[in-house]
Amino acid sequence: MTAAAAYAAFLGATTSALSERSPDTSVGVLHVHVRRIRQVRIVFGFEFGDRLIEAIARRLRAALRPGDQIVYVDDGDFLVLLPGLLGVPHGLLAADRIQREFERPATVDDESVLVPITIGAAFAPGHGEDADLLARRAAAAADRALARATHVAVADDRSEDPLLLDELRRALSANDLTVAFQPLVAVADGRLAGVEALARWSHPTRGSVAPSWFIPLAEQAGLAPELTRWSLNAALREFARIHRLRPDLRCSINLSSRVFADPGLAEQVVAALSIWGVPADRLVLEVTETAVIEDPEQSAKALARLREEGIGIALDDFGRGYSSFQYLKHLPATELKIDRVFVQIDPEDELGVRLLQAMVGLARGLGLAVIAEGVERVEQADLLRDLDCEFAQGWHYGRPQPADAWVERLSRED
Repeated sequence: MTAAAAYAAFLGATTSALSERSPDTSVGVLHVHVRRIRQVRIVFGFEFGDRLIEAIARRLRAALRPGDQIVYVDDGDFLVLLPGLLGVPHGLLAADRIQREFERPATVDDESVLVPITIGAAFAPGHGEDADLLARRAAAAADRALARATHVAVADDRSEDPLLLDELRRALSANDLTVAFQPLVAVADGRLAGVEALARWSHPTRGSVAPSWFIPLAEQAGLAPELTRWSLNAALREFARIHRLRPDLRCSINLSSRVFADPGLAEQVVAALSIWGVPADRLVLEVTETAVIEDPEQSAKALARLREEGIGIALDDFGRGYSSFQYLKHLPATELKIDRVFVQIDPEDELGVRLLQAMVGLARGLGLAVIAEGVERVEQADLLRDLDCEFAQGWHYGRPQPADAWVERLSRED
């Protein structure tokens, strides 16, 4: 059965389940994305990959109820129909069972292969009562879970709104998004060391749409290359004004998880630097572990090419991913950003302090600059200073502001 036929069959079954749903029950759709399938095919061969897919399907069925349905729709993507649920928690229990089932390796031809998965979930009636809409919202949620390094994500009505996607596409074409810059400071003395460029979207009727919503939406819809081009040029254009006043500052820009397959990525970045007159060593590109986990080899090559140009590479949200230590060995990183969950702790939390200290020590031992994210209180800043953390950012040091505000501030300081 082709992927299109499989999807059509799934929509038919889902439509039937929706029509038969009683008022006190729910229907769930899970999008199960199996990571590393492409790498498995490269290492073990395509026939082995097909047998692995079959083994995964059997394990999915074993984790679910007899009446649940599973359809394989793409290379590494399954759709699961959960009819007759008692509510959203009931459906999330199914997602949890699937997740736990894949914590142990799959065995095919006496080969053990770890196949980590990411799950997106959508439920009727809360997320809609149309089969195609539920499937698309589940897929978008799976992409959001992958981007945030979480195992399971539930659909969000705003971020998975198809109309919002069309509006985002138009906003990118019309250059209606803006850039704000968040300060990055040296912890020891509070000295301004750089800024991080953050995309902002002020929708004319919906108000401010958070990047945590529209960036995964853009990635899921195939807009990542367009968003990357916009981010690079908009951020560097605005940062060039800051750079002229403070040539010592550097600018950090986040790279989408979907751009590493582009063989011209390095050339695109270098061209943008040339257009806006920003030296390569003043740019740091931030990547998360989940941005490279799909194709570590290709990602490492792309990042190595960027490092050859003198561009810095930051491993963002460190500690939140699946196997951060493994990827530290292969990525040409110049700095490590400790995720806010490890920073926003009570200084009296002895275990939390030890863990944070270990992360700072790890970065320093590897010769990497270390940055703490999400510093919101003075006691957190004091703790980071005591632990000899080099840099930090967060609302304690300042909120994101547009380039105009930064130019005015830096001009006054001169």
